[in-house]
Amino acid sequence: MSIKKLLLLSYIIAGLIISIFTAFMTFYIIDVPIGMKMFSKIVITIGITLPIIALLSYILGSYFSKKFIFIKNRLLKIADEDFTVYNKNEHIEEIANIYKTLNTVSSQLDRSITELKEKNSELAWMIRSFAHDFRTPLTVIQGNLEAIEDELISQKELPVVLQKIKYETSYMNELLSDVLSFIQSMESAIKKEKIELREFINREIFVLTEPLNEVALVNRIKEDEIIEFTKTDLKKIVINVLNNSIKFTNKGSITIYLENNSLIVQDTGIGIEVQECEKIFQPFYTVDASKNRLKSGFGLGLAIAKNLAQKNGYSLKCDTGYKDGCKMILS
Repeated sequence: MSIKKLLLLSYIIAGLIISIFTAFMTFYIIDVPIGMKMFSKIVITIGITLPIIALLSYILGSYFSKKFIFIKNRLLKIADEDFTVYNKNEHIEEIANIYKTLNTVSSQLDRSITELKEKNSELAWMIRSFAHDFRTPLTVIQGNLEAIEDELISQKELPVVLQKIKYETSYMNELLSDVLSFIQSMESAIKKEKIELREFINREIFVLTEPLNEVALVNRIKEDEIIEFTKTDLKKIVINVLNNSIKFTNKGSITIYLENNSLIVQDTGIGIEVQECEKIFQPFYTVDASKNRLKSGFGLGLAIAKNLAQKNGYSLKCDTGYKDGCKMILS
C-alpha cells in the first residue's frame, strides 16, 4: 500500500471514530437523550466532515508521497552508482535528516568505490608484473635443471650453473617477501603513539642505511619535534624512502627534517621527472626501464610506503617543484 492510500485510510478511520465519539460524549455530558432527529444530525455532520478529512488526507498523502518517491529514486540512483549529492531544502526535520544521511552515504560510497576501483587496477597491474618478474628466474632455473638432467653441463661448468640457480632462487625469495610486505602494508593495524623524531631517526633509521662515502646523512629534526604514528609503519616508510634516495644519490647529502607538520626527506640526487612522480608509487614500477635487478629492485618499496602512510591518515608524495634532487613529503 502506498503512503498516500495509507494516510487517506488512516485519517478517514480516525476522523470517523473521533466524530462519533465526540458526538456521543457531548450528549452524554449534557445528559440529553439522542433521538432520531439528533441522530440524523450527527450522521449529517459526520457525512460532511469525512470528505473534508479525506481531502486533507489526500493532499497530505500526496505531499509525503512525493518526498518518499524522491528518496526511493535517490536510492535507485545510488544502486546504479550515481552518487550525485542533492542539497534539497526540507522543513520537516526527520525527512531533512534522511536527505542528509543519503548525501553522506552517497559521498562515502563514491569514495569507497573509487578507491576499490583504483586498488583493483593496482592489484591487476601488480599481478601481471609479479607474473612477469617471477617467470624470468623460473625459466632460467628450469632451463638449467633440464640441461643438468640431460647431461649437457660438464662437471667443470656445474658449480657456475648451480650458483646461477641459487642466485635465481634467492631472487624469487626476495620477490615473494616484497609482495607479502606489500599485501601486509594494505592490512596493517593502526597503533599510533607519540614518537620523538630526532632520536627515532638516529637510533632506528640511520643505523640501518648505508649511503656512499661521498653522501652525508643529515638529521635536521629538532629535539622537541614529535609525530603521532604507528612506529613500525613509520620505520618502514622512512627506510624505503631513504633507500630510494641512496640508490639515486652519488654525492652531496640526504636530509630529513620536519616542516609544517610534514616529514621531509630531501636529497641531492638525480631527481625524478614530473611525469614519473605519480608512477613511482605504483607496485612494480621502476624508473630504470631496464629492470636491472641489482639497481632497480622490484619497485615495491614506495608502493608499500604509500599504503602505510594512508593507513595512518597521511599522504606520501613527491615534490614536483623541487629541482635540486628528490624531495619526498609525508604529510
